[in-house]
Parts: sequence; structure tokens; C-alpha cells
Amino acid sequence: MKICTIVGVRKSGKTTTVTGLIKELKKRGYRVGTVKSVFCPEFSLDTSDSNTWRHREAGADLVCVKGKKETDILLPADSSGDFYEKLPVDFLLLEGEYELCVPRIICAHKDAEVQERLTEETIAVAGRLAGETKTYGGLRVYHSVEEIHELADLLEILPEAGFPLRKRPMFQKAAAFCQCGCHKAEKKLAHKKKLTAHPAGTDRKHIFLTGEKGVGKSTLLNRIVEKLGIVPVGYQTLPYEIGGVQKGFYLHSLMPMGEYENDSPILIRTGKGRKTAIPETFETLGTAVMRKVKDMPEKTALIDELGKAEAEAPGFQEALFSCLDTQSLVLGVLQKKTGVFTQAVAERSDVEVYEVTEKNRELLLDEICKKVKGFL
Repeated sequence: MKICTIVGVRKSGKTTTVTGLIKELKKRGYRVGTVKSVFCPEFSLDTSDSNTWRHREAGADLVCVKGKKETDILLPADSSGDFYEKLPVDFLLLEGEYELCVPRIICAHKDAEVQERLTEETIAVAGRLAGETKTYGGLRVYHSVEEIHELADLLEILPEAGFPLRKRPMFQKAAAFCQCGCHKAEKKLAHKKKLTAHPAGTDRKHIFLTGEKGVGKSTLLNRIVEKLGIVPVGYQTLPYEIGGVQKGFYLHSLMPMGEYENDSPILIRTGKGRKTAIPETFETLGTAVMRKVKDMPEKTALIDELGKAEAEAPGFQEALFSCLDTQSLVLGVLQKKTGVFTQAVAERSDVEVYEVTEKNRELLLDEICKKVKGFL
């Protein structure tokens, strides 16, 4: 049996690499097994007080669940990998395994992510970094789709795994990372106090518009900017279409960004009434925009808009609140009733929120323009 682990940050190409290798190795006639590491300390497929749970509590060394679609084998927790030797496969691919000293492929977005995970067992780099470079410190960087054949060639010449497998301490960042969602709740709690802090000793008022969907909040905001002749910094969230059908929204910086940094999706429609937010865009592009804005405190910032999509982006939230603390004036849009984050913005003592309706839009245009002139 030959064993290889594929590690890396979220969305770096790990699963793409693993599934690509599975398909390629199967084409070559090999038996392939996989093991996915889950870092949540509460994770278990079994539930308390189920029949299988009671089997295990009674002392069974192995418990099987037989159903119409699959048969699952439940074993006690084992981080040593000793039972891998008994698996009937030619190749065993481990996704997210950091403890075992086996050949390693690192998937990454950037050099620093490779450096953090580099060990003497590393045989290659793959994932999104392949779009930027072909080598890293003497290691080949493989494209996880276009060069999966070559990556499978590399696995074929690996030596057979020697059991028992050696171990090393868990990579610290990986040990603290959980993919089940409980870590997100912890992040929300960690940032809650910071987000609800009300600044003191300031007379300025940032202005945000809110209201029902489709009432014209962003349109009114753009009219205010145009009427005042302001050239703002900040960002807009804009709809994008494919074949004449709106498919979602993307974030557009009003300031120059790197060639591949601007205009990233923040929300994708996946079906009628269904959509998926992409908080990573706010954590990367959104945070970068907010940092640029903070370097220009004399400029008026445009934030259009804030809503649910930022709920899982604590880095962006912190950067935004830092801008509200220091910026001379922020004009923005708040989606209505979208959670703790937008509520925290609205409750700040240096923020004034206007409810936009079809009846008051024209009146608000003159009223807000007059107030902004006073601030400027």
C-alpha cells in the first residue's frame, strides 16, 4: 500500500486534488481508499443512545451499520493509522492528515501557506498556487486539474508505506480548525463585544440607508453621491448575469486593486429561492478595500452594501468598524433585519440610519445632501 496525505487551507484545492487522483488512479486499475480528517472535537457519525452507540459503549472493537445504500464501519478514535495496513487498497489518500509522517502534497493559495505546512515528507505542491508559479523551493507545483496525470505518476513511484507509521505533533492551526460550523459561532461570540462597542467623543455621523428589498436604497445612495459631486472610496456590490439571467452578486472596489483581486463573487444563486454566500471574498478583497479606505481618512467612503454575507467574515467586520472609528464620513446601505452585524452598525452612536420608502425617496435626497454638506 502507498499512502499520501493532501493538506492545505480551505478552498485551496485539496478535495479537487484528491478526487482527481482517485479518478486517475482508478483508470490505471488501482484500488483506491480515502480518509478525510475532521478537526471538530465534537464530530461523530454515531449519536448518543443509538443502537450502534450502545454496541460501542458495551465494548465492541468494531461496529458495522448495514443499510440499503451503504455499509459503514465504526472504529474507536485512532490517530496512529495502524488499522490502515489492513485496508484492501493499493493507494490510500488522506485529506487533511497532519500527524502521520507520510508523503505529503500541500495545496495552497500563496507561498506562506506552503511554508507553514512544509515537512521533510513533502513531495509536491498543488492547488490554486499553480496559477502563479510552477516551482516552490525545488518542489514541482501541479495544477490539480490540468496536471493530475503527472501528479498520479509521482504517486506511482512512491515507496510502500512502512508500518507502524511515525507521528508528529498536529499542525497548530489545523488542530484549532473545525469545518462543522461550531468555530463560526465561536468567532461571532469573540467579535460580539468589539462590534457592539459605541464610540464616544465624536460629533460626526456616518449615514446608512435601509429599507425593504427593491425600494431603491442603492439608487438613492448613488444619486446623493452624484448630486454632491463626491468621488468616493470603498466598494459596491453589483449583480452579475449569465445569458441574461441574474446569477448572483460580486464585490467591486472603487479603488485600484491587483489584476486578479477585484470583482470577486459574494453570492451565488444555486436555484429558485436558494443562494450561497461566499464570505471568503469579504475576508480577502473586502478587508483589503477597508484597509485602503482607512489610509485615506479624509475621503468619503461608500459601503454599498452590508448584509448577511459578511456574517462569517470577522476579519472584514473588524476592518469595517475600524474605518467607522476613523473615517471622516461613510455613506452606505444596510440590508434590513439581517443579523447581529448589521444591527451593530446601526446601533453605533456615530451612525445615523434612514429608512427608505417609495414615498420618501425624493425628500430624503435633499435632506441627506443638506446634512452631508454640513459634515463636509
